[in-house]
Amino acid sequence: MIIVLSLPATLAGILTSDGPGPGQYESIRCETVFIWGKGIYLHMSAEATPQGIAQDYVRGIRWA
Repeated sequence: MIIVLSLPATLAGILTSDGPGPGQYESIRCETVFIWGKGIYLHMSAEATPQGIAQDYVRGIRWA
C-alpha cells in the first residue's frame, strides 16, 4: 500500500511545473531569497529545490 501511494507523490514532485516561475521574496530579516516558483516546490528556495527533485528521482527509482 505504501508503494502504491508513494509513487504518485514522487511523480508529482518530478512532473509538476505550474506556477509563475522563479522570483524573489524579501524575508522578515530584509534578505532577498530566490524562490523556485513552480510545481509542488512553488514556495521553496531555488537553492533547496533541486535537492528535493533529486530525492524524488531516487525514491521513484527505488520503488520502481
